[in-house]
Amino acid sequence: MSFIFKRDYSTDYFLWLHTYEQINLGKKQELEKLQNKIIQEKNAAFACFFAINVNYKNYLMQKIIIETKIPKYALLFAEEVENADIKALQEIVLASKNLKYISRFGCFVDNADKKKIEKLIIKAKNPRFAHMFLKHVKGANINKLKPIILTSKRPRYLYELAKHSNSKTEIKKIENLIIDSKCFTYIRLFADKIKLANVEKLEQFVLDNGTTAQIKNFAKCVKHSKMKKFLLVA
Repeated sequence: MSFIFKRDYSTDYFLWLHTYEQINLGKKQELEKLQNKIIQEKNAAFACFFAINVNYKNYLMQKIIIETKIPKYALLFAEEVENADIKALQEIVLASKNLKYISRFGCFVDNADKKKIEKLIIKAKNPRFAHMFLKHVKGANINKLKPIILTSKRPRYLYELAKHSNSKTEIKKIENLIIDSKCFTYIRLFADKIKLANVEKLEQFVLDNGTTAQIKNFAKCVKHSKMKKFLLVA
C-alpha cells in the first residue's frame, strides 16, 4: 500500500477513503451499490481502489480501467490486483508513451513484457529509467543500458552501475566519474561496497577535499580505510 504516499495517487486515494470508511463491507448490497456508482461515473481511481481494498467482482472494476485508458491506474491495477489482465493493462501503459509508467510497469509488474519495455527505455536514452530498470530487473541488458547511465554522470546511477560490473577498466571509469561528482556520500559507498574500488585513491580525495566530518565518516564506514589508524572515530 506504499502507493498511497505517491503523488500520482495520494489525492485520489484520500478522496476514496472518505467513501470507503462509510460502507459496511459485510453487506453485499452496499458493495453492489457503490460498485454500480463507480461504473456509472466511470471513475477509474475509485475502480482501482475498490478492487485493491474490497476485492469484490474485480473484473467489473478492471473493465472501467481498460475503458478509461488512464495509464497510472492501469499500472496500479496491474501491480496491486490479483489475476489482473496484464496484457491488456500493459497495452494501455505502452500506448500512453509515458516513460515513467512504462518503466515502472516493466520493473514492478509480474509477467510484464520486460524485453519489450527494455527496448523502449534503451531507445529513449533516459538515464533515470535506464538506472531504474537495471536496479530492479534481473537479467537487464547491462551492455545497452550502461552507456545511457554513464552519460548522466549522476553518482547514484553510477554507483548502481558499478554494482553490476566485474570489469576493472569499467570500475575505474565509473570511480573517476564519481570522484568528479564530488559527492562524498557515493565516494564513501563506492569505497566500501565495490570490491574493485581503489580505496586509497578515494580516501586520498576525501582527505584532500573533505571536511573533518566527511573524513571521519569515511574512516568509520569504509572497512579498508587506512585513516582508522590515525583518527579517533567515535
